[in-house]
Amino acid sequence: MNFGQDAYLDSAICCLSSVYLAHLTQDPVLLRTSRRMYGVSLGEVIHAVSKGDDAMSDNMLCTAMMLSVYEMYAQTSPDAWVVHSDAVKRLMMSRGTQKHETGFGRSCWIAFRGFHVATSVYQGKPCFLDQEEWQDYATQIMAEDAQKPGEWAAYAVISDKAFMEIAKCPRYISESRDLLSTSAESFQTDAEALMQRIQDTSRRLYDLCSELRSCISAHSQRQQGIIRRPGTFVGPVPEIFPETGPSLLLRGAENIQGTLRQLCDRLEDRLRCQVIEDLSDSGLGTLSDDSVYAPSPLPVSPRTMTLPFRIYSELGRGPSQTSDENDPRAVIWLDRVASSMGVLGTKLIPENETPLASVEEEST
Repeated sequence: MNFGQDAYLDSAICCLSSVYLAHLTQDPVLLRTSRRMYGVSLGEVIHAVSKGDDAMSDNMLCTAMMLSVYEMYAQTSPDAWVVHSDAVKRLMMSRGTQKHETGFGRSCWIAFRGFHVATSVYQGKPCFLDQEEWQDYATQIMAEDAQKPGEWAAYAVISDKAFMEIAKCPRYISESRDLLSTSAESFQTDAEALMQRIQDTSRRLYDLCSELRSCISAHSQRQQGIIRRPGTFVGPVPEIFPETGPSLLLRGAENIQGTLRQLCDRLEDRLRCQVIEDLSDSGLGTLSDDSVYAPSPLPVSPRTMTLPFRIYSELGRGPSQTSDENDPRAVIWLDRVASSMGVLGTKLIPENETPLASVEEEST
């Protein structure tokens, strides 16, 4: 961390540290301090940007990231964190991938990439990290991670591959919603092409989840002193693991696969309905009911799946409101979102439905 170099960064560090401790200790004094330092940081950012010298610096990027995370905790106004997250996106896009290849800039990209996905899911917009430039950059990072020593090099590669697929999912969600809300003549062609892309990503994520589960299981066995030898039986790969970074990524990847299945179900349902409507418009069924040539009634699929939908995500919920002050999820909530590449608890719900609990709450 480059503490002591720029006032806007220093005050952002202070405001984020204070709000984190305020949630941890339930101390109102720390909460007031965090808000005061937040205001100081905003003022320093405006002053620095007006000069233009630091607008594209690593420190400015990190400051925007911390202000966004601060708002995720503090919730000073609705969607204030989205404003800062969009600023981080614009900064990264303006800086280009070259500014994030090494050093502090690279660390910033790694730390915030999951939040970019989560923000895009929350907004219902494509994530810029699925663009070719950023996918190529992620591939470069993956190749470098593969060369690192230690047993977790394999996990790093799986994690990078999973991220590259997960980053495509906000676009699938956005395009599906746009398609389902229109009656364009090209719907069938567009829907089939979109479903093919969704299914390709789903298959890759399924394979990556299998690899990741085996990787976590092997690490757990080594921690317990279990040595796997060729030809020996150790047991099946567990389905549930302790909550760690790798296991949260696994849960996030499995969760988004369910969301992708929901998208395909909705698109397929709309396609079936369109076929029925086309057959009806073409005159099928105009024969009298007592005619021996009259076709059997066509089954009409329920149209509930084609109703407008919105995305419900863990990030959109805000900090955990658990009544148990010892529940660590009240404090490490954002760590869990980031570790899952931003898709923990993501699900599709009808437009007017209010979910009673998150996916994560239902599974615990």
